[in-house]
Amino acid sequence: MPSLADSLRKDSPEGYAPAVMPASPQAPLPSPVTLPGQDNTFKVNPWIRSPIPPVNAGPDTLRQFNDGNTNVPRRRVLPLPANTGTGGTVTSTTNVTVTGSSSGGSTFSIVAQSLSITTPILGSGSTATLALNVKSKSFQLVSCVANGPCEIRIYGSAAAMAMDAARALDAPLPAELANGLVTDLVLDTSPFSWNWQNRVGVNDDSPQASVAYLAITNLSTFTTQIQITITAIPLESA
Repeated sequence: MPSLADSLRKDSPEGYAPAVMPASPQAPLPSPVTLPGQDNTFKVNPWIRSPIPPVNAGPDTLRQFNDGNTNVPRRRVLPLPANTGTGGTVTSTTNVTVTGSSSGGSTFSIVAQSLSITTPILGSGSTATLALNVKSKSFQLVSCVANGPCEIRIYGSAAAMAMDAARALDAPLPAELANGLVTDLVLDTSPFSWNWQNRVGVNDDSPQASVAYLAITNLSTFTTQIQITITAIPLESA
């Protein structure tokens, strides 16, 4: 068997020659482009205030970081540059003072007041009705605390309280009647307290008076006196 050196040809077979590929022409390089801002030919943003390029730096921010061709940062402080253009700054301050006055000229302050109520001795299921001086013709209820289980109904007039007297506990109000009920509160679970958010009462007498009408029912199984403390905010002078 001939050796590998004898088997390999040093010359191409007859009629064959190596192909020579012509050199490919190189594409010309693009001419350098001057980015806007490097020659300070455009108006730099007067409100830029970052002392260093921000983390999310974009081309616009980087171009305005260095003014001109000096490549030296010009803005070293955080406060905004003074605005030299036309216009100015307008500061508007509004102070609101809420006061009121009665027909007699005395001042009327909107301050929450505490109203204490003690019923006569009531048997189980018995109801006491009373007229409470609430010191204003209209009021907003805030909270109520009782010493035991009871139902508290507050009305704008004595007539409305009388018309609603026959309604049973937890029964819905007749929707077609103007019953004048301000609130119907049932405190049957300790602690016997409740907080209102948007309950407003108005006296419906003619002429108006600073009175609210209450019907308080003893819901306990024994005879007792019901003691109630109502917090209300007067909304109208007496």
